[in-house]
Formats: sequence, structure tokens, C-alpha cells
Amino acid sequence: MTEHLPVSARALRRVPLVGRHEELRVLAGHVTGAQVQDGPGGAVLLTGEPGIGKTRLLDRLAGTCPEHRVVQIAGVRSEARFGFAALHGLLRPFLDGLDTLPPPQREALGAAFGLVSGTVADRYLVGLAALTLLAGAATARPLLALVDDVQWLDPESADVLAFVGRCLHGDAVALVLAGRDRPGPFDGIPVLSLTGLPPADARDLLAANSAGRLDPAVADRIAAETGGNPLALLRLTRTLTAEQLSGTAPLPPALPVPGPLRAHFLRRVRALPAETRTLLLLMAAAAPQESAERWRAAGCLGIPAHAADPATAAGILTREHATGFRHPVFRSAVYWGAEAADRRLVHAALAAVTDPVRAPDRRAWHRAEATVGLDAEVAGELEAAARHARAGGGPAAQAAFLFRAAELSPTDRVPRFLAAARAHLALGNPASAQAALDRAETELGPGDALLRARVRQTRTRADLYSARLTGIPARLLDAARSVAESDAPLARRLLIEGLAAAVVGHGGPGATTPYEFAAAVLASPALRPTDSAPADLLLRGLATRLHDDHPSAVPLLKRALQAFGSEEFGGEPYGGEPFGDGAFGGEEFGGEEFGGEEEPGWDGVPLAVLALFAAEDVWDDAGGRAACSRLAGHARDTGALGALQTALMVQALWDVRAGRFGSARSGFEEAAELAAAMDLPPHGAAQQIELLAWSGREAETRAAAAGIAEVWVRQHGNDDFGDRARACLAVLETSLGRYPQALACARVVMEKDRPGTGTRVLHEVVEAGVRSGDHRAAKQALARLEERAAASGTPWAKGLLARCRALMADDEHAEAYYAESVELLGRTGIVTEAARSRLLYGEWLRRRKRRDRARDQLRTAHRMFAGMGAVAFAERARAGLAATGEQARTRTEPADRALTRREREVARLAAGGVMNADIAVRLFISVSTVEYHLGKVFRKLGVTSRRHLTSVLDAEARLP
Repeated sequence: MTEHLPVSARALRRVPLVGRHEELRVLAGHVTGAQVQDGPGGAVLLTGEPGIGKTRLLDRLAGTCPEHRVVQIAGVRSEARFGFAALHGLLRPFLDGLDTLPPPQREALGAAFGLVSGTVADRYLVGLAALTLLAGAATARPLLALVDDVQWLDPESADVLAFVGRCLHGDAVALVLAGRDRPGPFDGIPVLSLTGLPPADARDLLAANSAGRLDPAVADRIAAETGGNPLALLRLTRTLTAEQLSGTAPLPPALPVPGPLRAHFLRRVRALPAETRTLLLLMAAAAPQESAERWRAAGCLGIPAHAADPATAAGILTREHATGFRHPVFRSAVYWGAEAADRRLVHAALAAVTDPVRAPDRRAWHRAEATVGLDAEVAGELEAAARHARAGGGPAAQAAFLFRAAELSPTDRVPRFLAAARAHLALGNPASAQAALDRAETELGPGDALLRARVRQTRTRADLYSARLTGIPARLLDAARSVAESDAPLARRLLIEGLAAAVVGHGGPGATTPYEFAAAVLASPALRPTDSAPADLLLRGLATRLHDDHPSAVPLLKRALQAFGSEEFGGEPYGGEPFGDGAFGGEEFGGEEFGGEEEPGWDGVPLAVLALFAAEDVWDDAGGRAACSRLAGHARDTGALGALQTALMVQALWDVRAGRFGSARSGFEEAAELAAAMDLPPHGAAQQIELLAWSGREAETRAAAAGIAEVWVRQHGNDDFGDRARACLAVLETSLGRYPQALACARVVMEKDRPGTGTRVLHEVVEAGVRSGDHRAAKQALARLEERAAASGTPWAKGLLARCRALMADDEHAEAYYAESVELLGRTGIVTEAARSRLLYGEWLRRRKRRDRARDQLRTAHRMFAGMGAVAFAERARAGLAATGEQARTRTEPADRALTRREREVARLAAGGVMNADIAVRLFISVSTVEYHLGKVFRKLGVTSRRHLTSVLDAEARLP
């Protein structure tokens, strides 16, 4: 792999850049990899106010790296509404490598750039495609990508570039971004903030640009009042007279440099001839690629080409490109400083000369900006533009077109506002979605039941983006009732989302309880007994579990899991039926007409959660893992990363229970990487508590439980996380022999009896009750366990039941129950519980002085616990083994402890036989990054091949 070449200090000293040598050195350090963790490549964000010198630094940086191939773009405000416009400019030199991309990436990027039709461009697949293209281009020569004015990038390009920046690790690619502040998408990328020049440097800059003498006192005042802003300093040397600069004439009371400089620039613009000002306004309103359209529009307005000359002479336009502004602030000042009527005039001229076939989106937007009042024709063009934007994966443009179309529409305003809200949610902007929904609700009529249901559903999704659960079940239930007769598929989807929120949340006074919601589900005419799609079975099964009883629900839940995990599933949880007779795709709602569609992958989030609850409730580990694997695969194939993140966390929980703690840790970390790449708040800590508890990490487990109680339960109302934390604390307390504390935690979960945790915690109550002397609690839990295990009939259920019976049986029957438990649980993938049965059996045998038999069980339990990393349980087994007269061998530190998190992920996947290209796709990194990490893994572990890597890593604990 090509490495970056260092930039020498001597070369940096030769750069004639006043006062910015240290900043340039830092930037060059990022480019050469000197300050990028985990090796060469990386991203940095340069921030500062207008005129502070960001563009100057980028230009100089390009000159300090002659060994790099440099590609440079800048955000343009008028382009911000067109999805992927900036990204297309950045990747244009590399599009000849499009055919080398994996098919999903190639199709997504092609759709984003309008190169293919029929495919929707998912932003994160586009991001991975961009990463792959850039990394591939850098294999022959290091690549330096410079992006200026990121505050004016279109949101899709900004998201993709942030994604790429966070995923650059071992690639010979450096991404340097510059903007006025830190825009939200770029969180997690290192920041270098520029402030004004120090007084000495400011004086040097003033002296270098003043024709005559510069009085030191005058220089100090100018430096102080400009805050050292280089552009303001330079402007003042041209604004003030030679006498004022030399100190022979007084300075004005207030120097003509407003803070943002816009007013100062606008004064210079207003001093130009009228036709020049109109031409500048036309240039500011047009996109950079609309050069020909600018001149044709100018002709329509009767403006000659030489009208640009005064602006060029005044330094407002560049001499090299007569249609390019010298500084972005000029463009902003020209456009927003103009009268509204003048802006409409130039937009109308641009619309008149824009080809409706080659650039329909731009023509529609220009027409909309030129329109006052209502106009059905223009609204129709905007709708078509929204469809085009959606196909290209541009939710920002889609939302802007739809919102403006709704404002201009004499009719059909609600569906357009609603579709705009959906697009804002796809963009991750719930505040704008709520604003669009507010507009939609003001337009709703008494007969708009379907639209009203859609508005409620979308508003609840906007709430869920902020993790607010309160009130969601009631709203979704009302919405489902309103359309149950007219649109049963839509009603069932509303019920699925509402049931997930009801089960997870704790409600509060007056809130709809899970039991009330379940009763409403079973009474809904939308729920037909003949429905056999996986999601419908899951909905009916969990509602039956809550409203009726556990045994009645078991057949439905088992069928749902089987359907999810079957080869015939194919990723269609609703059986491939339409999303509703009129919802986002039917004429009644208008969906496709208005550029709207269901957000990709949204269904995967509640379904993955509810499938976990179902599998835990019927003790079906094989069905649970298969269902989760299918949902994860479908999410990965479709680029639905939100659903994939949830599915990965659920898969990691199954790995914990299978005793594969290393694989579980990798799964949680992969989910966290996805959250970081998408700039989403991670909630893996709420799930990782189970891994922490089984690992015996007491302080971390208690800290995680406290954090869950404060953040997820108290602030967000997610009581399911609270119950899971209590169940995990029960495991921890039991491993440490603190049975009263374990019982206190587990009993609360049992009494709430939520699907999943309420069933899975029963054996904890039995064991803790017996050991702490609370036989009443133990008998109550055993009775419930007997009923549910009989209905389930799985080896997991029957194995736990046999163990609990052994704990409460006399000596005559206990041994048979222990042996049965060991045998049954040994047939499952729940290795943690299989090891616990051996531990309890061995401890029982030791107490009865049957040391030889006890050693066999305790030795096996110790090996299993130590192998998976369950430290506290392993210590219990070791102590028991020592009491029989045998010392357990000390477990050595795992070989992968020296590896970083990313190295460990790559190593496990490589050891499992996954090829480099597939590792890159799975981890959302480039192939060269995979190779880079594998090289470090091989060196650290002293191996030379994947075959040797497999033998070094502990298979049971670490391989996926």
C-alpha cells in the first residue's frame, strides 16, 4: 500500500503565508498521517469566520504536498438543495472506476448521480461507494481531497463526506474540510479552529499590503478592531487612504468592517452600475454549472456581457473566471441584499432558459422562486422534481421540493407536506419534519382519516428520533383504529410500531398500557386470523401473550420466528403485500405522485426488537438467532443501517448467551461504528450490560445500570432497558454469591412480566430465592416456569426447568434433575446457562462429599466459564474445584488483548473465512483499510497467514 511522504519543515518554512505557519504544519501533519490515529489517511475540519483564511490555507496546503494527487471543490449555497451535487464534483475524476465497485455500491452511486434509473440511492451505500472509489484512486498515488465552504454543501454530500471522513483509517487518502463552524454531520472529525492573527502577524500583513508608510499605532488599532481577520485587514488597506494608514490623517470613529463583512461587501456591490448589479444577482442565483444559462438569461434581461467588467475591476468577480465570485461572502451579500422582486426577476429569467429535459429540477426550483401565491403547474413540476430527487437518494432536495410544492398547491397540500416530513426524517432532521407536520395538520379536513393516520404515524417517528416514547402507543392506536376498515395493512403496521413502543416504554399516569394495547390489537378488524406473514404472526402472538396467557401465545410466536428464519422469508416481513391501498403509492394518498415513500428499513427496527422478545419468551434460541440473522441480512442488503444497527446489537446478545464474548464485543462495536458513521447517538451501553455482567466486571456493570436508569428509563421512558439492567444485575449478584440482592433485582422483573425479560428471569428468581431462603418467591417462579416451559418445549426451557426443580428437590430426585439439565442445555446454543448447570451440579455433588463426580462437573464448568471470559462464575467454579482438592489451571491472557478494537474486528472476520472485500463492506471501510489492519494484526500476533491467525485466536471465545 502506498504510504504518505512526509513534508519537510524546510519546505514549510518557504511557504509565504503570514501568521499561519503553525496551522499549515498541523494540517500537513494530518495529510501525512503524522497525527492520525491508526495510520495514514484521515480527515480534519478547518473552521473559522468568513475571511479568516481557510481558503488560503487550503490552497497553500495543496502546494505543500506535491506527491499527492489533489482534488478540490467548494460548497455553493444555490446548490445546497440538489442532492449529491457537491459529491459528484468531488468524485467526477474517479468515475471511470465505477464498474469496479460491488454491485450495491455501484447501483447506489449511479442512482445518486442520475446515471441509472429504477434504484433508490441509499446515502450510506453511496458513502461506502465514495470511500471505495477514493481509496482505489489512492493506491497508485496518495490523494488529497480539499472541500471548502462545507456549510453550503448539500446535506446528502455533507453526510457522505462525514461518513467517509470517519471511515478513513489505513487509506492513502486525506480529507480536509473547511467551513464557518462545525456543521452537525461532521461530529467526530478532528477540528482545527482558526482565530484572528496575533497582533504582530496582523501588523506584518498590513505592512506587506500597504503601499506607503504604516503607522504602528494605526496598525494596532486596525488589528484590534478587526480581531485579526486577514480579509478585513486587507480590505482596510484598500479602503483607508494613504494618509490615514500613515497616521497623518485621523481614522474614522468606526472602521468600515462589520463583523461578518457582508454589509461591507454589499456597499461595494451597490456602488456598481445597475446592470452590473443585476448580472451579479443573476450569477448568485444560478448554480456554478449553469454558466451558459447565466449568459442566456442575461440576454433575456437585456444585459450585455461587458456588464461584468466593473465587478471584475472592483475585485468582486475573479479575472480568471468572469462568472466566479472572488469570495463566497460576495455571493451571499449580492443575493440576500437584493429586493425580493429582483430575485424573482432573475429566477424567472433562469427558468426560461433552463432545459426542462436536461435539468428539470433546476428549472422547477427557479420557477418556484419566481412565483408568488398559488400555482398548480409549478407545484406539479416540483412534485416531479421530488420524485427525481428521491430516486437519486436526495432527501434534502426531495423535502425542499415537496414543501415548496405544498405551499404553491391549490389542492393536495396535506400529502405534500406529509411527504416532505418523511423526507426530512430520512435526512435525520426531526425538527423540520415536525414543522412540515404542523403545516399538514392545519390543512386536514374531517374526512381525511387515512391522511390523519399517516400524520400521526410520522409524528411518532419524529418523536422516536429523539427517543421520546411517551404518548406514542395511544397515538398509533388511534391512528390504527381510524383506518382499520379502509386500509388493514397500514393499520397492522401502525399496531406493530405501537406495540413495540408500549412494551418498551413504561407509560406513566393515564398512558396506554401494554395490556390495553394488546386487547385493542386482538379486537382490531385489521388483524385477520388467516394472516401468515411473519410480522402479522408476531403482532398477534405478542398481543395474545399480553392479553390472554403465555401458553396460548407460544404457537404463534414460534411460527413467527420460523417464518422470519425460513429461506422463503426473503426479507418481506409483511408477506410482500402493498403498504396500504392508498398509502405512499396509491392514488388516494398520492404517494408516488408526490415523491413520497416509506422510509427504507424503518420496519426492521421494531421487528428486530419484537423478534428478540418473542424468542426470549418461548426460549427459542435457534429461532431467535435465525430471525435476527435474516433481518440483519435484509437490512445490510438494502442499506437500511438503522435497522442493521439494531439487528447487530440483538445478534451480539445471542453471542453473549452462546459464550462467544469476543464475538459479542465485536458485534456491539460494529453497531457503535455504524452509529458513529451515521452520526446517531449510540445506545450500545444499554445492551452491553449483559456482556459486562456475565464477564464479572462489577464496577462497569453497576455504572452501566445507573446510566440506564438515569438516561433511558427516567429521561426517555424506556423501561425495557431498565428491566434488562435489573436482570443483568441479578446475574452479577448471583455470580458473586449475593443472593438476596439478586432476588431483589430479579423479582421486580418477574412481577412486571414483560415479554422476553419476564420469562427469561424466572430461573434467576428460583435460584436466588432458594439460596437466600425465600422459598415462597422460588415456588412462585417455579410454578410459572413449569407452565411456560411445558408450552414451549424447547431444550432451553426444559433444561432451565430441570435445574430449578433440582434446586428445590430432595437428594433423592435432585441428581436426576441436574443431569437432565446438563444434557438438555448442552443441546442448545445457550452455553452460559449450560455452564451454570454444571457449576450448580458440581457444587451439589461436592456438598455431598462425592468429590470425583464433583471434580468432573466443576472442571468442565471452570473451563467453559474461563474460556468465554465469565470471570466471577469461573472463580466460583475454581473455588469449588479447590475444595475437592484439585487446582484449576490459570488462564493466560488472550492473544488479542494487544489489538485495537478495529484490528480485533478485522481479525475475527478474517479468521472466520470472510474475504477482504466482504470485510470492507461489512465494516463500512475500504479494502485498503482492511489490508492495513490485517498487516498490523499479523505483526502483533506473529502470524503470516489467515490459517495461522485462526489457530492463534481462541475459537470459542473470539471467532464469530
